[in-house]
Amino acid sequence: MSTYLMASNGNDGSFWALNGSHQALRFLGNSTIQPEDSQALTCIAVANVDTVYGLDAAGDLYRLVNTGFQQAPWAPIWHAVPGPDGSVWGVDGGGGIFEWTNGQWEGRPNGGAYALFVAVGANGNIWTIDNNSGWWGGPGVPYKWNGSTFVPVAGAPNAQWISIAPDGTVWLQSDDNRTLYLDGNTWRVAAMNTPRLFGISAGNNGLVYGWDFGSLYLLAGGVWQYINTPGNCASASTCQDGTVVADGMPVTRLAGFSAWSPVPVPGRTLDVFALDAHKMYFLSIDTNRYLQWGGSTWQKIAGGGMASISAGVDGALWGVDAAHAVWSFDGANWQRVPGTMQKVSVGSSQNIVGLDPNGRIFYFDGGGWRPIASPTTGPMLDVAIGSDAALFVIDGANDLWSRIAPGDWMKPGALPLMQISAADRYHVCGVTKPDGAGRNQVWLGAGVAVGADHHLHHYFKAPGWAARQEAMMAQRACEEM
Repeated sequence: MSTYLMASNGNDGSFWALNGSHQALRFLGNSTIQPEDSQALTCIAVANVDTVYGLDAAGDLYRLVNTGFQQAPWAPIWHAVPGPDGSVWGVDGGGGIFEWTNGQWEGRPNGGAYALFVAVGANGNIWTIDNNSGWWGGPGVPYKWNGSTFVPVAGAPNAQWISIAPDGTVWLQSDDNRTLYLDGNTWRVAAMNTPRLFGISAGNNGLVYGWDFGSLYLLAGGVWQYINTPGNCASASTCQDGTVVADGMPVTRLAGFSAWSPVPVPGRTLDVFALDAHKMYFLSIDTNRYLQWGGSTWQKIAGGGMASISAGVDGALWGVDAAHAVWSFDGANWQRVPGTMQKVSVGSSQNIVGLDPNGRIFYFDGGGWRPIASPTTGPMLDVAIGSDAALFVIDGANDLWSRIAPGDWMKPGALPLMQISAADRYHVCGVTKPDGAGRNQVWLGAGVAVGADHHLHHYFKAPGWAARQEAMMAQRACEEM
């Protein structure tokens, strides 16, 4: 286990946390947690998947933005595939296979296979399909590179598509609707009744996605499940760090629980390959060249010496400085707001609360701060409000309280918390109180503690709160994984 400073989420499924090393962590919702290392942060604020802010140690304001595109160095070819070790292979559309070497494409013997497709792993783990159907993948007999030529793979089923995970595991979609993986010299069946997928893309630890030129699917528990994306999916790619990119209209990347972020690819694209969150390739239909994209980065947009910030789902951004002065951000500069608070929480521009230096709760009514009765005596440790005015506080005993209008304060029975954030009553997160060794957990809704070191397996999007017993059972199950 590790130490986590805080967590923040949006009402669209976007979800971030900061660990004790001031590293921003993006929770993708596919059992992977992706660090965004481009800037060390002390505070993070999430409005939605496309509006994420952070503060550095000096209190300067950053926003997560997309990097630019540049042309890949490879000369034009019908279909190129980069591997996790930096190798690049391709096919020319006429059955020929090539490797990018010394700044040019060099032909490689195809062993008699008519190759319209190539799957690239590390250390020469290269596969193709003998395909005379005219389609991109198969069906056909799988062939493997032996260092000098491609040879048929004995005992392999006829393949529709092959994908090699970053850990070297070979996955195969057969032409009889099975999904298999190669275990030593044995093909193991991972799923029967596979949809008529056009292709598959395998990450590590059995994470496999597939597409049918319209929809995206995920292999989970031996069953292919439909994944809702913003548009049609013409191809997809996943990789070692969990990055998932769907190439369609529009091109998007998985950026949270059911949250997809647009990828600003110039023009139309046909193919996509992700090597990690900061190295992805897209085939431009307009130029027949591959474009390289560096993902996202933290860009400084303002100074100000802020100590903490909070963002509403409508993009409203407020902050508090080290002297407890309150500020709002107008898109270019910080504007002073009357009052003195140790922290503010923004659900939207109409729903803003604060804790004063004595731990008392106040609501901002547009002109000033109006007191709100606390659920217990003594100072509150943290406060959060959602865009629907759902209110949450942590008291001096690290207990969570909620107030959902028009109801009164109630104690939902969550684990002891030290920080809370809310987009609305259904999207609440935070971090638990550290144990004696200074370790704690990221927490997401429904009173469930989540061991981030064991990946995020427990996610509940429900109007109610789980009982303490249920929460503790979920916590123990997570810790035992």
